[in-house]
Amino acid sequence: MNVEFDLKTREAINDPAPIFAAMLARRPVHYSASLKSWVVADYDNVKLVLTDPRFSVEKMSPFADHMAEGADAHKIRELSRVLGGWMVFKDPPAHTRLRQVLQQPFKPREMETLRGAVIDIAGQVADEMSERAGETVDFIAAFANPLPARVIATLIGVDTAIVGQLTAWSGDIAKFVFSARDTPDKYSRAHSALVEIEAFYRQVIAEHRARPRDDMLSRMIAYDGVGGADGDTPGTPLTDDEIVSMMILFLFAGHETTTNLITNGMVALLQNPEQMARLRDDFSLLPGAIEEFLRYQGPVQTVVRIAKEDIKLGGETITAGERVFALLGASHRDQSMFTNAHDVDITRQQNPHLAFGFGIHMCIGAPLARIEGQEAFRVLLSRFDEFTLVATELKWRDDFVTRGLESLPLTFKLRTN
Repeated sequence: MNVEFDLKTREAINDPAPIFAAMLARRPVHYSASLKSWVVADYDNVKLVLTDPRFSVEKMSPFADHMAEGADAHKIRELSRVLGGWMVFKDPPAHTRLRQVLQQPFKPREMETLRGAVIDIAGQVADEMSERAGETVDFIAAFANPLPARVIATLIGVDTAIVGQLTAWSGDIAKFVFSARDTPDKYSRAHSALVEIEAFYRQVIAEHRARPRDDMLSRMIAYDGVGGADGDTPGTPLTDDEIVSMMILFLFAGHETTTNLITNGMVALLQNPEQMARLRDDFSLLPGAIEEFLRYQGPVQTVVRIAKEDIKLGGETITAGERVFALLGASHRDQSMFTNAHDVDITRQQNPHLAFGFGIHMCIGAPLARIEGQEAFRVLLSRFDEFTLVATELKWRDDFVTRGLESLPLTFKLRTN
């Protein structure tokens, strides 16, 4: 029996939880005619899709081939060429080689050395926001967006003064990568942003070659390929095209998703004031709170894979070449894995969420995102009080892959003690 769950309606965009619950109860693995893809919702099978090498992440070329006709075909081909160089869209051994360059600097211990810089940036953003106490502000524009953007700019050695332009480019590229459903000109906007950001990064690379410094970009330029993809055989240095692709990925993945983490976390606290009060009283709960925000309303809701061969999954047969949507958001509401899955609980003890993925493609920037989330809420709850949501209804963005708001209007007061 075919059952169609429509994830593209405005109701589903605003609140996908009822559809997730229905999927989990009736057809956790099913084919969606409207998406022309398989959909996987339950925790165990989502985790399997993330880890099984029979599922490929290399989806850009098939997508470009599928869209080979039409007015936007050349733009899609160029977008697919550059973004297809991202390691998140590469299978081994190409993925292994690219990830090796970043494995050491992104280890938790290394990332922890950046906590002081994150604290400083969070303080600076909070200083700017404090000037608008008592006014209605868009929390995303005032805090959740600039904090991770400035952190990423600092990490890759780019002047934070141009963060606004960088985030604008990132937002337009996101319309393509995250399949914005209500943006008819998404291909043109993403292509224009790509052309401009490519030119910008090539100039930055040239400057770093002339004057190396202690940042991530200089490390990528200096990488000589020693160790190879398997850690033993000689490898090859990164090309400028590969460096440009990875720089765009840094900005995109490190900014867009962390903005959503901070924003969605604030929404969770606004809707559960007892949890906000508990967290404000005990900052030792911050690490667990961030993990709960990642589970409850994670910044990435869906990951896409392509079946390399015929695969049996959940009583269904997925044919080689077919696309699979693994719904992280639905898996996090799976009651067989999470007790009271529909509740926000910052003290949740068992929380093996998949918000950062799992396996060889697990988000390499997860340690930094956790630090940013922790320090964001530490400064917010230390310096501000009486957060009040102004909007009567939240409007979630039409992105299919991510979970983020168009805006979050609220008022707040400065803490006096």
